[in-house]
Amino acid sequence: MTQHSATIIGAGIVGISAAAFLQRQGYSVTVIDRVPPGEGCSFGNAGGLAFSEVVPTVHSRMLLKVPRWLMDPLGPLTIRWSYLPKAMPWFMALARNSLPDRVKAITAARADLALRVVSDFETLLKAAGTADLIGYRDTLRLYDSEAQYLAEEPERQAKREHGFEMKRISGGEARELEPAIGSSVHCGAFHGGWYFLANPGRAVKSIAAEVVRNGGVILEDDVLSIERDGNRVSGLRLKAGGRHSIDRLVVCAGAYSHLLARQLGEKVLLEAERGYHMLLPNSGVSLSRSITYARTPGAATPMEMGLRLAGTDEFAGLDAAPDYRRADALWTQFKAVLPGLRPPDHETTRWMGRRPGTPDSLPVIGPSRAAANVWYGFGHGHMGLTWGPSTGRLIAELMTGMKSNIDLTPFRVDRF
Repeated sequence: MTQHSATIIGAGIVGISAAAFLQRQGYSVTVIDRVPPGEGCSFGNAGGLAFSEVVPTVHSRMLLKVPRWLMDPLGPLTIRWSYLPKAMPWFMALARNSLPDRVKAITAARADLALRVVSDFETLLKAAGTADLIGYRDTLRLYDSEAQYLAEEPERQAKREHGFEMKRISGGEARELEPAIGSSVHCGAFHGGWYFLANPGRAVKSIAAEVVRNGGVILEDDVLSIERDGNRVSGLRLKAGGRHSIDRLVVCAGAYSHLLARQLGEKVLLEAERGYHMLLPNSGVSLSRSITYARTPGAATPMEMGLRLAGTDEFAGLDAAPDYRRADALWTQFKAVLPGLRPPDHETTRWMGRRPGTPDSLPVIGPSRAAANVWYGFGHGHMGLTWGPSTGRLIAELMTGMKSNIDLTPFRVDRF
């Protein structure tokens, strides 16, 4: 029996997971990325395994907050106005997907994708010897007031309908659990099942190392173009490595994936939702779990390296220079609920990454409609770390003809 080979473009959590699960199905795998494994958004995220977040990122109630956010250049959402004309088709599609019937369908699809998140992550991390990186403690959400808590009841109800229960606790109980939380916190609620990773980048690198131990190849190179032979991809033209022949191709290139799909004639609405983080090795506070704050999107997560404050959405395209004031703004926001938080010092680091976001808050998972030997796994937005291993498993199942445990129709590439 001839062994199939698969080339995966992208060495983040999605691409590395696809490589690992394809190896389990007998594939020979090669992963290509311009940077080493786990050094894109898989490195810089908030660390949450947020599988209970089934409600899409943007819905009708969220849209009401957008004008106020846009008035603040350092707020949770900003658009560099020079970039708006290029992003307008994406935002128009976002508005359409914020209608109630679409939100209900999208929520159901996200809930399906959440079914095996933890078990898929455990499968890969146990094999890599790094299962201890998962913290099995639900993330705690903090509220300033009763009105703020009640405003999120529709999201909590949607979670309950899909089996996620959010226990409410008082501000005092929150401080008993996490003494670093300040007296201004009115109440808290658990997210319904979040866990977190103590070092997301190390987790991805450990899975990548296991892929290599099992015979896989990881190439640090840039894909310049895709070569076709009829309805199949025959090769890749690499910046340093010349031509790379293709048997089967998987595109998991994050915010750059739509550029590769475009070479095959497939239009995908994908934007770089640029996120920021600040890492504080000397934070002055101790947390046993990740926390989120209802006033602003983002999370504060205790990691091996220190306390990571992560969040915000910036639309400025792929190539605009970072605005690290947005990372600094996260410190100001979390200082309100963590009063002992020390100011940034000489060991503090800041980061910006490009989340690949679709206007319906769903990734693209499945076969190309334009090339018979190409599959896609990208567009996970804020949920890449969470859904990455499950996406890798689903791609491996599709490529080997196995029946998937969920309906993959909502994730098809030709839905835009």
